[in-house]
Amino acid sequence: MSLKLHLLSPNAKRRRQSGSALVIAVFVLLFGSLILLALARLSTSSGTSLIYEVQGQRSYWLAKSTLELGLVQLFPLNQTAQSCAAVNTAVRNWNSNDWAGCQSQLSCSEDTVDSKKWFRLVSTAQCGDGDLLTSRVLSAEASE
Repeated sequence: MSLKLHLLSPNAKRRRQSGSALVIAVFVLLFGSLILLALARLSTSSGTSLIYEVQGQRSYWLAKSTLELGLVQLFPLNQTAQSCAAVNTAVRNWNSNDWAGCQSQLSCSEDTVDSKKWFRLVSTAQCGDGDLLTSRVLSAEASE
């Protein structure tokens, strides 16, 4: 009885393993591309969030400035209180470098409570355009 041991030649071993390296390479490439895609989406959403934050701050400060302008019109320095007719309520489009693409509007109403005149100012400001539009509304109440 002869026992034959078949020793596999180096070429036979390579033929059996040739498909596994290809599968591993495809898996690594697929996994790497998924990670890159996730990082790209995260970067895009982070950039959009930053734009919203900046536009929101611009809207807030413009609304605040417009509200203060209305208070100055209602209560001029060293004079008696005016009526709401003295307040400019027209829509203002701002075209300066810092406020390009922004607009603001002010509304005024007055009421008398216990023989005291009360004013309510509401300031609305918007900055941006299209999908990146932010708006802020601020109000203040004051009396004579």
